[in-house]
Amino acid sequence: MRILMSSVVLGVSLAACGSSLPPPNDEWAAAQADVGRAEAGGAPDVPDAKLHLQLAQENLQKSKGLIDDDNERAASLIAVARAEAQLALSLAKASLSESQANQAKADLAKAKGN
Repeated sequence: MRILMSSVVLGVSLAACGSSLPPPNDEWAAAQADVGRAEAGGAPDVPDAKLHLQLAQENLQKSKGLIDDDNERAASLIAVARAEAQLALSLAKASLSESQANQAKADLAKAKGN
């Protein structure tokens, strides 16, 4: 009986570990803002950026379901979602910069008469 009681206490203690952190609501909101910036920055139009944007959105969705049940895991997923969203925005900006540079080269060549 004593072993059974100890096992139950240990199980409850371990289950509570994930929720010992406060809900990462502020982090979730910041990640959502990062996703919005990536969307506005053109990530849906750049294949590599679109992939990372989708991963960010998936991780945010998963984390939302974990908040209050496993805040530690939710916070980890939110951190990954933020990184994915920021990468998506960076890839979109890089693609835009590359397109603008190529256009500038073409304009310069045209102006030179080549």
